[in-house]
Amino acid sequence: MAVRIALFLLIGLGLAGIAVTVVVGLRPAPAPVQIAAPQEVVAPKAQILASARVIRGGTLLLPDDVVSKTVLPAEVPAGAWVDSLDTRAAIQGAMVRHQIEPGQPILHDDVVRPGERGFLAAVLSPGSRAATIGVDAVSGTAGLIWPGDRVDVILTQKIEDATAPIGRRVVGETVIQNARVIAVDQHMTEGVAPGTALSNNIVARTVTIEVLAKEAEKVSVAATLGHLAVVVRSASEPAPVAEDHPVVASAASDSLVWSSDVSAAFRASPRNPDTTIHLFTGPQANAVEYHY
Repeated sequence: MAVRIALFLLIGLGLAGIAVTVVVGLRPAPAPVQIAAPQEVVAPKAQILASARVIRGGTLLLPDDVVSKTVLPAEVPAGAWVDSLDTRAAIQGAMVRHQIEPGQPILHDDVVRPGERGFLAAVLSPGSRAATIGVDAVSGTAGLIWPGDRVDVILTQKIEDATAPIGRRVVGETVIQNARVIAVDQHMTEGVAPGTALSNNIVARTVTIEVLAKEAEKVSVAATLGHLAVVVRSASEPAPVAEDHPVVASAASDSLVWSSDVSAAFRASPRNPDTTIHLFTGPQANAVEYHY
């Protein structure tokens, strides 16, 4: 009996082993383990401002003069401008100290920005001066003058002489030609961002021009003689060139424009001051002169 029970146990264990083997054999094989490929390490990059073209020394920096240049952080030059909207706005209108070649990074020491100490002196050409003229809505060309424009300065004055012919009592003359505007009020950049005084059509009160030292004296004297007006020259008109100083204003000719040259009313005066009438009266026939 014991032998029979032992036999049944052995048979049961064998059947159980067979069942386990069948179940294990029917299970799907495990998916192969995916080994991730090593990722390429991307080195960080920096964006700096560089010259888009040849920028001459002494010129004002325009938005189109700068481009973004990608470099490695270790290759960023000391004093380079990191490219951003704020940086581009801050550098616009800066005066370039020396020539910058295309693709060359623009450094802090390469430019002088508006508002920084010495900016006005750096903008002026050697031997020139900055002369400021007070203007209004009319004499300032209705606020349409911008830094970088070329202008003439016209003096109009009244001759306070009652004995002068009526057609010679108001005269105008151009006292300065081809002067470069370097500032309108306190704005010294070519092109003004929205929200500033010039872009809001606020009438300028002063225009600062670049002139020679002698012409600066003439502007000062002219301001005390009469009314000064600033007129813009055509951009396509060749600028007159002075042999000794080709980049600044020159004195005007001695031509004058009188009131009689402008208005026929002053030429057709009912009285001619050069007319003399001789009137003879009395028995002695003495002549008495009357001037009209």
